[in-house]
Amino acid sequence: MSVRELVYQAVKGDPTERRIAAPYMGNYAIKEAGRNLSLCYSDPIQMAEAQLAAHEIFSQDIIVVQSDNYYMAEAFGAPVVHEDNAMPVLVDAVIQKPKDIHAMQKVDPTSDGRMPVYIEAIRLIRERMGNDVAIRGCGTGPFVLAGHLCGIERLLVWLVETEQGIEDHKNALCDLFSQGLETLIGFATAQLEAGADIIQLADSLASLQVISPAMYRTYVLPYEKAFFHTMKPLCEKHHAVSLLHICGNNTAVFDDYASTGADIIAIDHAAKLSEAFRIIDNRACIIGNMNPAGVLLSGSVDDVYEEASECLDASHGYRYMLGTGCEVSVDTPRNNMKAMLDSVKRYGSGTKSAGGCDDRF
Repeated sequence: MSVRELVYQAVKGDPTERRIAAPYMGNYAIKEAGRNLSLCYSDPIQMAEAQLAAHEIFSQDIIVVQSDNYYMAEAFGAPVVHEDNAMPVLVDAVIQKPKDIHAMQKVDPTSDGRMPVYIEAIRLIRERMGNDVAIRGCGTGPFVLAGHLCGIERLLVWLVETEQGIEDHKNALCDLFSQGLETLIGFATAQLEAGADIIQLADSLASLQVISPAMYRTYVLPYEKAFFHTMKPLCEKHHAVSLLHICGNNTAVFDDYASTGADIIAIDHAAKLSEAFRIIDNRACIIGNMNPAGVLLSGSVDDVYEEASECLDASHGYRYMLGTGCEVSVDTPRNNMKAMLDSVKRYGSGTKSAGGCDDRF
């Protein structure tokens, strides 16, 4: 069985010969490969070569073709500063007033901003690796993109003013979120066509540490549902799956996450994995939630094996892939990362049925 098929079966809940470890390690892989970060997020050949070099080191099942946050916002004109071998920095908002939203021009994910970098990098990796690896792409959710374009403080003020009846920005905000949704659908579709196995909607600013559950259900959830509903037949066509990622302890809306139609739901380390399994059950595959700033970064190899085992133990009877609660720190010791990736192979096989795997470390 190919690695691509193994990952697909794990997500769908079919019996597998072993578990899958899928840390969110795009930037970490670039650093461990000794490559230049800014060159990678601006040049698809550099990005592909960095991820392939990291795969030579780690032999991970899933290559994460991801780096920075602003590849979509730049397409809409967001001013971003680029410095050598560093993450880009967003310096200002392009939308200062609600009326500016109506003047926004549509963008083409295959030609605008730096979205084409990631699309082409996926194509190059697929061409080189064939079925020997699964590829996870990237994608900024409509709420996050709105925060990048407006500034998160301004966006939150407009939400509160609308909710409290001070000003009515709802139509303008819906236009903004709809533009983000349309762009993400086009971007994700192009990634599937390039060879991605996992497309994602990452809406980190829609965390309950930023907005209320009521705001999430009004201004975020409908667009997430629309995205996953639209992408479902396209994912089926390409034998691929979709993923929802939102940072923070969002237990109060886990049931809503399950209703989006996402194939995979990423659980941040701030939440309890046991609660995610209880609430989401087998309506989606869960990925998470080792703390990338905890044991993985500063613990010993034995500590990593222990935390991985706790996650795997909790997953019995559920669709699950071992993952990190958020992005892996670039300072994570190489041996710790290897231990996390190795833990699923030492643990045993996985299955959807209750009882899961009986092997232990």
